Amino acid sequence: MDHQKCQTCDKPLVGRIDKRFCDSQCRANFHNRHKRKTERVIAAVNRQIRKNRSILFKLCPDGKATVRKERLVDLGFSFQYFSSVYQEGSLTYYFSYEYGFAPILQQSRTEKVPVQKVLIIQYQEHMKGKFDPWKTA
Repeated sequence: MDHQKCQTCDKPLVGRIDKRFCDSQCRANFHNRHKRKTERVIAAVNRQIRKNRSILFKLCPDGKATVRKERLVDLGFSFQYFSSVYQEGSLTYYFSYEYGFAPILQQSRTEKVPVQKVLIIQYQEHMKGKFDPWKTA
């Protein structure tokens, strides 16, 4: 396998006979371009779950908080991605690692109409291993 030029930018190669890239940036660009589509999807989902966790962490400094759904949406939260589920009574919590949220409806104090809110909690040890998707609450 005798490559005279970099496989990414076609610059002449200097050094080892089996060298394929002129520098680490060209090597990274080559491999990123050839990554499988599924790996890119997984990376994007993990990135969104980490972003969700960061938003929940920011809004829940004391371990429990209630905020309007719009506030999460404005910060870039995506409700479709989460890492685990925990059910307690009628509430289902969707976790992004150790921070979870449960969708709730509360009456507006002024207009007396339902408002979409999110109850944010931090993971507690008693929640371990409680979710079974085949059991109903």
